Amino acid sequence: MHHYSHSGLSVVSEIELPEWAAFAAGDRGEPDITIALSDARMPHFPVDGSTMACGDTASFAIEGVGGWQLEAGRRMTLYPSLAADPRELRLFTLGSAWGLLGYQRGLAMWHGSAVERSGRAVLFCGESGEGKSTMAAAAIASGASLVADDLSRVDLGGEGAMIFPSSARIKLWSEAIDRLGWRDRVTERDWMRNDKFHCSVPLHHAGDDALPLAAIVVLATGDALSFEPLTGGEALKAVLAGTIYRPDALEAMGLWGEQGALAARAVAQVPVFRLTQPRDLAALGSAVRLLWDGLSRG
Repeated sequence: MHHYSHSGLSVVSEIELPEWAAFAAGDRGEPDITIALSDARMPHFPVDGSTMACGDTASFAIEGVGGWQLEAGRRMTLYPSLAADPRELRLFTLGSAWGLLGYQRGLAMWHGSAVERSGRAVLFCGESGEGKSTMAAAAIASGASLVADDLSRVDLGGEGAMIFPSSARIKLWSEAIDRLGWRDRVTERDWMRNDKFHCSVPLHHAGDDALPLAAIVVLATGDALSFEPLTGGEALKAVLAGTIYRPDALEAMGLWGEQGALAARAVAQVPVFRLTQPRDLAALGSAVRLLWDGLSRG
């Protein structure tokens, strides 16, 4: 068995998760979550990736990879296909399955990339293709540390909004790697995309406690650089559009209202900004300077 401490939760897994190596932990007794591997025939799950939900159980499958059954936010059972590649199996285990398990627990599981500067975290979110990981990498190049890349738990307890570190590496397109001069940080090619790579990050918070979330920055594409605060309904709409992970699954699980309420609480506690930038990596340095300047004034 493999033991991890991730997102404030203790996890026991029958499969090793190299992507969580920095979150390895000792046996802490009864775990919050168990990841089990089944050699039984996969039940009749949807094989197109869509989510089937019934009560406190949700399930989905990816043809040629396997199926996942998620029970009450406590147990994840994997049914791997015979020809499944272990990397592809882990991709969906730590992506869709992990996110849905968090939803079952009533947690805010947000899609985005985050960095830390001066002890406080900034979350970059936005629609697909807006450059969340690229902006995080550029912020790291300017002195920040990595907190998250892709999927993170945001906690809205009495101490204010907090974000749990979730990654020790970051995924970047080849063009961004060359712009940043990070070719020597590439560790492996991404399983799903030939021109995207996993990069190591010397300064990260993997394995650390949750950090205060100081700002949410919604990324957008435009002709000119701009940085502006968002408030009220505009802020909530932008954050929901930019952070919600697997909205189709939320719909199937009947949890949109719960996640929307969590997002509203976050917007009430954390300043929200929109950073607009041209789709041009040459403007990346200027965008980062505008970001830090705007946050210092905002």
